[in-house]
Amino acid sequence: MLNSRAAGQFATKTSTVLAVLFLSGLAHADDWTFMDDRSSPQKLVESYYFAISNGYYVQAYGYFQKSSAPQNFETWAKGYADTKTVSVKFGPTEPDPGAGQIYWALPVAIDAIQTNGKSKVFTGCYKIHMINPGMQSDPPYQPMGIVSASLKETKESYKDAQPGSC
Repeated sequence: MLNSRAAGQFATKTSTVLAVLFLSGLAHADDWTFMDDRSSPQKLVESYYFAISNGYYVQAYGYFQKSSAPQNFETWAKGYADTKTVSVKFGPTEPDPGAGQIYWALPVAIDAIQTNGKSKVFTGCYKIHMINPGMQSDPPYQPMGIVSASLKETKESYKDAQPGSC
């Protein structure tokens, strides 16, 4: 059993620890930096790499069309474990509509900065799909999503790399 002096010291230490934990949690909870934009193929891919750069792997995984997502989330996420930040630039793309479906082939060049500070540059193409919003009549709404990506590492610097061909 604690005497009153020991109980007071325990309460003071406990309050200090709880205050530190509470305040550190608040500092983290106040960071609401977030990007989720599917208004164009470019914004979709920017949102995808924003999520990757911030370790929001569940969010990034959600940018794939349901039937096109990698089969094993854990394996896919581990593939980004050494990625610190990603920058992306785009080539031109045009929608390819037909029968209520819209597809885009989006050329990209990507600079993936690793946790060790080294840069890996990739070029290639993202295939993006969306059901025509005017033709969606049953919930839930199906937003634009990634169908596939075909990327190859290049030895060019990101500055010199041109978005790949589709």
